[in-house]
Amino acid sequence: MSDLSNEQRAEVAAAVERLAWATARETLGPATEAEPRQLWLAALTSLLAIRDGAEQLAASAALSAAEHGADYPAIGEAAGMTRQGARRKWPGLAGLSDGRQRKVAWWTAHGDQFVDCVRAVLETVGGQVELPWLASLRTRLAEIDEAAPAQRLDLLDLMLIDAHAVALNAPAPVDPRPVGLLAALTADSYAATNGHSALISPAAKACGTPDCPAEPVVELLRAGHPAAPACRRHAVDALRHSSRIVAAYRPEVALSVFAEADSSTSSGPR
Repeated sequence: MSDLSNEQRAEVAAAVERLAWATARETLGPATEAEPRQLWLAALTSLLAIRDGAEQLAASAALSAAEHGADYPAIGEAAGMTRQGARRKWPGLAGLSDGRQRKVAWWTAHGDQFVDCVRAVLETVGGQVELPWLASLRTRLAEIDEAAPAQRLDLLDLMLIDAHAVALNAPAPVDPRPVGLLAALTADSYAATNGHSALISPAAKACGTPDCPAEPVVELLRAGHPAAPACRRHAVDALRHSSRIVAAYRPEVALSVFAEADSSTSSGPR
């Protein structure tokens, strides 16, 4: 990666100086006949604030670069330091590119379904109760409609947090399917984009149903009870009633289990 030329560095320094002096004069006030000492002190304060702001922006730039595929050698080169120096200054950036690609893949496959489901939940639940996360979801939906493609992924990530809270806390509506699907979608998204170990560390080695040795695939939340692991068979059976998926042990399983339960409920007596 090419370094800045001397001319470019001089332009950056001049821009910083102009900003610092403009901020200093604004801080002191246009009517103030400040002594040189006051002006220089105000300029010093402004320059240190610019430095702190630049450090924060640099950290954000390093994070975004890592998410888009840059490794520590490239980040160190751009920052004028060694790979080890970049790792010490901004730890935890390794592997972020893989995580972003998982997010892109999942949202590409399910983003429209997720947005449609959020709209359905707002229609079915919003009229019954005003949970604190519903207002945020409405705002995010309006932003998504206007967002450029590059912004859509970040907005979907922000929506996911509120959607997960709604899926866990919304009361059972007349039509429980939208909330149940939203719960499955959020659980599947976390499993797909964060990975199994980052999502949960299941201590249980078997289904939470007594005497069932089968491997759990999801965690279910029943009204008035803590979340419990469930194998596929018992998860499908529970979802026909009032349970919701709150976590999945691997990608795609939450949506698959929900679809099976929904199909059997739709074709049989309620």
